[in-house]
Amino acid sequence: MLSNMINKRGSKIYQTMMFLPYFMSWVVISYFVYALLTPEKGLLNGLITSLGGDPVMWYQEAKYWPFILVILNTWKGMGYGMVMYLASITGIDPSLYEAAVMDGATKSQQMRHITLPGIKPVFVMMLILDCGKIFNSDFGLFYQVTGQIPASLYETVSTFDTFIYKAMQSTAPIGQTAAASFFQAICSCGTILFANWVVSKIDHENRII
Repeated sequence: MLSNMINKRGSKIYQTMMFLPYFMSWVVISYFVYALLTPEKGLLNGLITSLGGDPVMWYQEAKYWPFILVILNTWKGMGYGMVMYLASITGIDPSLYEAAVMDGATKSQQMRHITLPGIKPVFVMMLILDCGKIFNSDFGLFYQVTGQIPASLYETVSTFDTFIYKAMQSTAPIGQTAAASFFQAICSCGTILFANWVVSKIDHENRII
């Protein structure tokens, strides 16, 4: 949609607005989240109570946090993905679109037969690399945004990275944290290699290795 906007100045403004959260620290975002979710004076609880509902203890209800964390991670990372794919789209030969228009292709047909095949290599590469992040987590997202992982949320939001950090702060032996870090690295490497192997079987040209 951004690549097809006629108003290029507006497109640049939208790109900047989408990319800005990527540069924001999770510490800063955690304060915004707290302002929304704090039980006493949070904006969401204020809206809920004004509509006749009961305030929600967000930091004590673990069931809400998978959705909250996914939304925040998507919102913060959307700009980075936008730049990657928009750069790929701008690299597609414009003559292909001109020929498609002369043949009477609609926007949806242009997207299906020109745009998507054009960004396919980048999409596959990003997919393979993201598979390696399955065993990793954004420490700031899981630790700072949740308020340093209270006991009520531990079973839901605790990850390898937060476990290692808390273990290093406690009296846990160094071997335990080293083993957890090594296991995490091995699993991340394994998922990347497995994803690359699957891609090589489906589309040999777009594999990374």
